[in-house]
Amino acid sequence: MSTTKLIRTSFLFFLLFTLAARVEAHKPNQNFIYLSIYEGKMDCRVELRKSDIAKVFGFEIGPGVVPDENDPKVLRMREYILSHLKFTSSQGDHAMVFTDLGLLELKDGDDYLLFNFSMENMNPVPSNLDVYDQIFVEELSNHESLLHIERNWKTGVLANESLPSLIFGTSSPNQTLDIEEGSVLTGFLAMVKSGIYHIWIGLDHILFLIALLIPSVIVYKPKNAPKKKWFGITYNDFDPQPSFKTAFISVVKIITIFTLAHSVTLSLAALELINLPSRLVESIIAISIAMAAFHNIVPFLNKREWLIILVFGLFHGFGFASVLAEQSRGGEYLVYSLVGFNLGVEIGQLGIIVVAFPLLFLLSRLKQYYIIVVGFSLLLMAISAYWIIERAFGYDLKLHTWLLEKGIL
Repeated sequence: MSTTKLIRTSFLFFLLFTLAARVEAHKPNQNFIYLSIYEGKMDCRVELRKSDIAKVFGFEIGPGVVPDENDPKVLRMREYILSHLKFTSSQGDHAMVFTDLGLLELKDGDDYLLFNFSMENMNPVPSNLDVYDQIFVEELSNHESLLHIERNWKTGVLANESLPSLIFGTSSPNQTLDIEEGSVLTGFLAMVKSGIYHIWIGLDHILFLIALLIPSVIVYKPKNAPKKKWFGITYNDFDPQPSFKTAFISVVKIITIFTLAHSVTLSLAALELINLPSRLVESIIAISIAMAAFHNIVPFLNKREWLIILVFGLFHGFGFASVLAEQSRGGEYLVYSLVGFNLGVEIGQLGIIVVAFPLLFLLSRLKQYYIIVVGFSLLLMAISAYWIIERAFGYDLKLHTWLLEKGIL
């Protein structure tokens, strides 16, 4: 197969894969477990989002509604929790005894039901707990279950809602919680891991980053130079960057601006100094990909590409902040949570660059690199249009459902 045909085939596969993906980077599927540890006693609170309950159990619980504790639906959820969340230690099993049901109301109406339990065999409280947690992990894709030590008599933690000590997923159902060591360092590292994870599943962030990297390995010819065409699409001609060093310097500039931009708005939003509607943020993130991709075909900022990176990088920061807000929910360790999550985002971003940049540099040496610049950018614009329709106008194009029905996925 020729290089051109190989690249075209790769485009088609990537298009199906990308459009099929339901990007939930800013609205993660998460539930929360909070432990309150006292002398000879431990309480556990499990918080389940009502929309997740509807997906898993098939019944709706309206905004602001707290069902009766003896409702068969509540009994079914309690049984589910007890079969998917278990605590053991050197002292044996620690059974969970249901105490009451509560509600956490959110502005968007997607409330959480709070299931409160007391834990037996806790006198004395063990130094380590072996935790098994698979709540909603198997039923919902990319789901996480976050365990926090909210209060700890042993270590002086009083109101931690920010730093999760453990994050459970499909690959990590069993973990050990060190109670006596304190949760700050453990939680900080958990937030670093979470930041890495969320940029890697955040397909829109990845595509924007790649859109910025594509022109970093080339030098556009002057505007008055003859234009070229590919399948009727006019694009500015270019030459490869003269050396790896010059291309690398270009990438460093791009990533520095993007990092500074999204770090600023991530911090402002996390500290609740600025708040924007998630629908607006996600729509602009989709637009940012289209703008960066179009600029790759027809550079229109005359060496001021940094404006695209800066302006849209600010909105990507708001996108990251929505994930952090779900995980931190305020609390006394918000700053640690913010720094850890942002550090994780940068590490994850660096991992993408380490893979993508050398590959793009090598491809730029081929005569067919115009297919990457033009073809891939057109693909990014198509994906952006798909997301804009879904995010800005709230219209479900149902491509993912159709692919599932046809057995393609």
